[in-house]
Amino acid sequence: MENLIFRISGEEAIVLISKKRRRRLTLELLLMTLISLIAGVLTAQVVEDMGLQFMFEKLKSEDYYENQTQDCLKRLQAFIEENQVTEENIELLASWAQKESNVYVVFYQDVDALFSSDTIPVGEDAEIALNGSGLPYYDVALADGTSIKAELECYMDAQMFYVVDIAGYTIGGIVFVILLFALIHQKIRYINRLDQELKILGSGNLEYPMTIQGNDEITGLAEGIERLKNGILEQQLMKDEAEKANMELVTAMSHDLRTPLTSLIGYLELLTMERYTDEDQMHSYLNHCREKAFQLKRMSDRLFEYFLVYGKRERQYQFQELSCESLLEDLCNSQFFDWQEQGGSLSCSVGELAGTVQVDSEYLQRVIDNVLSNLKKYGDVAYPLEILAEERDRLLCIQIRNYVKKQDNVKESTQIGLRTCRKIMEEHQGAFGWYREGDCFAVELRLPMMRQGT
Repeated sequence: MENLIFRISGEEAIVLISKKRRRRLTLELLLMTLISLIAGVLTAQVVEDMGLQFMFEKLKSEDYYENQTQDCLKRLQAFIEENQVTEENIELLASWAQKESNVYVVFYQDVDALFSSDTIPVGEDAEIALNGSGLPYYDVALADGTSIKAELECYMDAQMFYVVDIAGYTIGGIVFVILLFALIHQKIRYINRLDQELKILGSGNLEYPMTIQGNDEITGLAEGIERLKNGILEQQLMKDEAEKANMELVTAMSHDLRTPLTSLIGYLELLTMERYTDEDQMHSYLNHCREKAFQLKRMSDRLFEYFLVYGKRERQYQFQELSCESLLEDLCNSQFFDWQEQGGSLSCSVGELAGTVQVDSEYLQRVIDNVLSNLKKYGDVAYPLEILAEERDRLLCIQIRNYVKKQDNVKESTQIGLRTCRKIMEEHQGAFGWYREGDCFAVELRLPMMRQGT
């Protein structure tokens, strides 16, 4: 199972995370709504309980009860006087009792109950109610002067309970809305922030970082925008690097073309001025001219091919195995012929080398031409050109040293040729370095050696 987990690629991991997040925002919103709803219901219940408790406490108050009873008696007496209720039409009191929905009343004449607001039957049951109800009696005078008794009990107005319910629901609803908005506000604020950051990115500032927070679909959207932005930046960076590499290649190729071209001009000048001792030397000059001309053609062909196929290597390396001795012999005897033609001398010191190296002769020639170009510019022919070769840690180390001649108004070198040499040697799995100690300038080439017979 662990092996299977480690085989998940980056894109598959993103898909798995997206699936996990697919329902997360919905669950968060449902949870927020549920929490807000529970809080609203509990708040409504608390408000209703407090309201009812307040009403019951008020109802238990003797002053409240007495005031309600006196108000009820006043309304009863006013009804009797207004409707001229007498013993003959005493049934009119039933209509008053029905209107007084919050009053329990029983009317008595002598011992027997006349009627009650709850339609309690008269007779024996009425006597029981009279003796066992425990409610106070009040004297009521009819319009004709007849005196009757009224047993009264006042209740809280039912509308007050409706008011308490409405107040509880209203406050609970307000708590629900406020709490839900407070919980969702963080998501809304995050969305607004992403909107502002998208406007910044749209204005062209692609390096502005997106805010990544949370672990839901909105976070996935922000991460997607961040990946898209980074992809665009990476493409721009690759484009800039490609353009820079293109420019460096053109500069390096022009530098490489100039070196054999200078040698070709030098040989042609020698031939034109007939500065050769015999016909063999003339043919040698002509052969060198021919070699330099073909070298220029190959370089120009590669440069043309590079522009036809942008971004690809100008030519694949074609390695061949050479013995270290033959490579050093060619280097000491023919590669620095131009240096000797300028009046310089060579001092070769080659140790015991029993092995071979894998080299591309054409690219290695570019390295030697670059080194020779620097020697012609800065080398002092008054000192011999030292070539030291030895095996070191299974590497063929070739060091070329000379002294720098003193010049006035020397233009600072861009070191393009030296950087080109280092790149070529790295492609050979080797190394190229240069340093200067006082007036001595040295370059060192390193190539991996293979033992003969291995």
